[in-house]
Amino acid sequence: MVRMKFKIFLIYITFLLAGCSSDVVKESNLNGNNDASFSALQSKKLAQEKFIAGSLMELKGQFAEAIKEYLEALKYDSQPGINYAIAKNYYRLNKLSTALTYSQKAVENEPKNTEYLTLQASIYTSSHLEDSAAAVYDKIIKLDSTNVTAYYNLAQLIEVKKTTVALSYYKKIIDLIGPEWSVLVRIADINERMGNIKETITTVEELIKLNPSDLLLQKLLIESYIKTKDFEKALSKVNESLTSFPDDESLIDLKGRIFIQQGKWQDASDVYMKLVKSKNISIEDKLKIGTSFYFQSEKDSTTLNIAKQIFLEVSKDTSDWQVNAYLGEIELRSHKNESAIEYFKTAAKLAEWNAQVWVRLGGLLFDTKKYKDAIEYMSKASEKFPNDFAVNLIYGLSLSTENQHLKAKEALEKAFKINPDDVTVLSALGYTLNQLKNDKEALLHLNKALIIEPNNIQVISVLAMIHESQKEYQISDSLYTSALKIDSANVLIMNNFAYSLAERNIRLQEALTMSKKAIDAEPKNSSYLDTIGWIYFRLGDYKKAKKNIEEAVKIENKNATLLDHLGDVHFKLGEKIKAVEFWRNAFELDSTKTSIKTKIEKGEL
Repeated sequence: MVRMKFKIFLIYITFLLAGCSSDVVKESNLNGNNDASFSALQSKKLAQEKFIAGSLMELKGQFAEAIKEYLEALKYDSQPGINYAIAKNYYRLNKLSTALTYSQKAVENEPKNTEYLTLQASIYTSSHLEDSAAAVYDKIIKLDSTNVTAYYNLAQLIEVKKTTVALSYYKKIIDLIGPEWSVLVRIADINERMGNIKETITTVEELIKLNPSDLLLQKLLIESYIKTKDFEKALSKVNESLTSFPDDESLIDLKGRIFIQQGKWQDASDVYMKLVKSKNISIEDKLKIGTSFYFQSEKDSTTLNIAKQIFLEVSKDTSDWQVNAYLGEIELRSHKNESAIEYFKTAAKLAEWNAQVWVRLGGLLFDTKKYKDAIEYMSKASEKFPNDFAVNLIYGLSLSTENQHLKAKEALEKAFKINPDDVTVLSALGYTLNQLKNDKEALLHLNKALIIEPNNIQVISVLAMIHESQKEYQISDSLYTSALKIDSANVLIMNNFAYSLAERNIRLQEALTMSKKAIDAEPKNSSYLDTIGWIYFRLGDYKKAKKNIEEAVKIENKNATLLDHLGDVHFKLGEKIKAVEFWRNAFELDSTKTSIKTKIEKGEL
């Protein structure tokens, strides 16, 4: 660097001396007494002295002192070279505005001097005047079409706005000087960003020839092969690179990606398991690997178990809630509900702040008919997330199913306030209000739900039950019939319709046919068993009635209606003591049933 500075210094000195000697020749041709000529000669000499002093200061890195000397030189001689020197040193001191002023003076005097122009362009660039800098570099190229530095700097300036033109300049440099590392890197980067993958491959292959051990280039080439679906070359290159860098995680990842692109998920899992077991890979990256296999399982179920093995391996290093949540989802899709529930319970404990995890747990408990557990967890969730629609809905549904209708009403009304047009909450709230003997309000919600979804079986069913309880049998029968037209295999509708007919002691054979279909579908459903038992009771077949209702009571022994029915059956069988016993038990469970109280008092039906 010092040698280069000294060389420049000699050039300047030679330049100034040459200017001076020509003046001396001119002086010798004059009369020798010309004071003006003598004064000019003295000025030149003084300028040379000051310029030399400034150059020495500059060589020492004393740029401010150098500027003072150059400014003194400029007083005696206004040569563009002095302006250039001043501009250069102001530029080094980052005094860009002043540097630009002197640079412009130098260029004005010698507009074709590419060295002066280059400095001016550099000042423009540092001043963030990219367009002005680009214009100057463009002028340099027109003056010198082989100026590699100008091509490179101009390409860098316009790369964002004029990417294609910049690329052509980089290629021009390669034409002028052959393969050059920094230029090829820029070409590869632009082609990568522009999606010119084949051109990227060509460029990177050239770069690797210059530096075959560069790992970043090897990875870029592998990625480019993957993008062009040249998996054979990609796999060959990644295996070659892994020979030198066997523990490089990104290379291992690339190999896994190649197998995934080929649809070879088992081969990919063997590769990725190495990453999952690595202590150097973050939990987040391990989760990404697991989720990739999990989501692929939606297309290819064979990858579900691979995903499970990955998450189980990850769970050894972390108690992250996401791991448990994904394992829960995997178990659920594998029809292992009990295991899924435990994973979701753990996830909820680890992520108490995450409402979605609680909703997933509550929904699963409800769907698997674990209503008491659902109530337990959704009660906690409702305290944490009082304004969450799904939490309140699941909580309300669970409470309603367990006949805790007052609490259910409270939860469902919260859900209703959050989303007043949700059919599920309208239906559930309607049913709950019906159970609380508030049919007027129940009908308002249910009729609104039916307007939103005219074919909603659940809504039609609850509406039918309410109209039936109000002895509006024509409406209820019509609703049940409409529901069966929509879904002729709906056993809930069949059961409810059959029970309604049995209660009225009409169309019993039709009722029996529907009830048998319901029992065939759900033989352990206590409500369905009670219905068919009650139909047999109406038909006078008390033994079959007893058999079915007793089965129902075994399943649900705290249901007042079931116990009341069983008491009636025992009475018909002549077992009056047992009958009264069951009636008493029923009345203890529901003291609002005055008809039971009457039977107890009379000791008969």
